[in-house]
Amino acid sequence: MIAALLSLSTAAAGRAQTTPLDSAPPASSARPDSATATGVSRDSAGVNVPVTWNSAPPAVRDTTTRHVKPFLVMARSAIVPGWGQVYNRQPLKAVLVVAGEGFLTYKIFKELKLENDAIDRQAAALTQEEYDAAFADETNHYNRKIDWIWWTAAAHLLQMADAYVDAHFINFDAEFGPDDRRSDTRGALRLRLSLNARF
Repeated sequence: MIAALLSLSTAAAGRAQTTPLDSAPPASSARPDSATATGVSRDSAGVNVPVTWNSAPPAVRDTTTRHVKPFLVMARSAIVPGWGQVYNRQPLKAVLVVAGEGFLTYKIFKELKLENDAIDRQAAALTQEEYDAAFADETNHYNRKIDWIWWTAAAHLLQMADAYVDAHFINFDAEFGPDDRRSDTRGALRLRLSLNARF
């Protein structure tokens, strides 16, 4: 009987020393990465004092911009094909520009060589048939050479315009940034729908 009374008194004393449910943890126990919250604690006089836990400051959007003059970028592409694309930090486009204009230039000089060969054959022709055949080859290769020159000029102007337009939009992402709606869906529930068809 005495042992039972002692155990009941010990349990009651333990319940009396527990922390009240409406008390908040001290400021030092807050997690550094937790969101801003407000709680209540008691000072030495027993007065309720509000306690605020502050989270880390939010990340600031990168607004670093490059001061680029589109006309000067286009001038670079006019002087050296692909230079404007390199300045716009698009090396893949620069490689395509150099490869494309290099191929067109190769075709121009190839047709020029064949045209000169036809002219030489005209000078060495012994019959009228040989002369007429050489003259027809000269005209054919000359026309092809002109066509390739036009194609090269069009490609060169196109890559200049591409460098000019890209220079205008080089600061587009830095000024406007990514869509803010992307950051709002990190904790949201996503629904994925798939359709399977068998025939």
